[in-house]
Amino acid sequence: MEKDRLIAKLTEDLNLCEGYLKKEARLDLVLRILEELMNEIEEAKKENMPMYDIEERVRILYHRASALVTLNGEKARK
Repeated sequence: MEKDRLIAKLTEDLNLCEGYLKKEARLDLVLRILEELMNEIEEAKKENMPMYDIEERVRILYHRASALVTLNGEKARK
């Protein structure tokens, strides 16, 4: 995939995930999308396409979503 198109797709997916995270909605879907994005970034890196900013953003959102899933699970058990 062309680098510009890949970056546009990744950015679009990241914006979608950020929107869901702000609403704390569909967290399982967000985690799945972010996992797929991490895989796509790894493939792009193998083709020498640097993705540092996007990769960092994906990792931050993934950890935020994971934390929210954990917190929501703890609330449900109480």
